[in-house]
Amino acid sequence: MNEESRSFACLMASECLAVRVRRLGRVITRLYDAALTPHGVTIAQLNLLTAIAAAGGARLTDLGRILDVEKSTLSRDLKRMQQLGWIRFAPTGSRRRRSISLTPAGARLLLEVRPAWEKAQETARSQLGRGAFAGLRKLLPPIGG
Repeated sequence: MNEESRSFACLMASECLAVRVRRLGRVITRLYDAALTPHGVTIAQLNLLTAIAAAGGARLTDLGRILDVEKSTLSRDLKRMQQLGWIRFAPTGSRRRRSISLTPAGARLLLEVRPAWEKAQETARSQLGRGAFAGLRKLLPPIGG
């Protein structure tokens, strides 16, 4: 590798917001996943359950847009959650569209994980600092907001 390439790589590694946000995302994901492990759910799955519940049910395309998730990733995750009995698909007026809603087990799971989620939330707030935590929350609107 030449010096110019190495110099740019060092600049990007130290200054690139995308690099830091992706790293932060992995660190925060591990924190929440560790707290949720006893409940058999990941933060990614909990985000989906939350979005479905907050919307009062949703279509696949709506969830993808709300959560900014690729359709293939979303389909795979939802299939797994259906197998676990947390969500169900119901046909809508259109043949190609299905509505997704929580099952009673999915709704119970949301309530059961609350103390673990609150603990992870407080740990994240503590590790990031209250100012940084509040600033990050302001960057994107809440789900459904």
